Amino acid sequence: MIRNMELIRAMVLAIRQHEGRPSASEVQALISDEDNGVYSYHVELLIQGDLITAVDTSPRKDRYGKANLALTWAGQDFADNLVSDEIWASAKQTLAEANLDAASFQIWTQLAIKKITQRCG
Repeated sequence: MIRNMELIRAMVLAIRQHEGRPSASEVQALISDEDNGVYSYHVELLIQGDLITAVDTSPRKDRYGKANLALTWAGQDFADNLVSDEIWASAKQTLAEANLDAASFQIWTQLAIKKITQRCG
């Protein structure tokens, strides 16, 4: 399965904006009509990438078995760097101009930081 950075960004921003600690199902209801398997895979990627913490609720009270989602320090940084639709679009355009269909998390972060730094002068 391929990582969808649009979905990753939407999930991180939804968790950031939620009051309290949402379950994975609550976040999905806010942002995604993705297939449950795709969404579940991306929840796991966020955990593996240390962007979020979550409590395992298996047996499932939440359809994904994850509740109390919270951003980590790195997750907050990612959200701060890419909350701006303009910065996000600019990073995507840079990748498109380089004929890249995908890029690592570090590249996305570096592009965002570069765009923010340029904006700040």
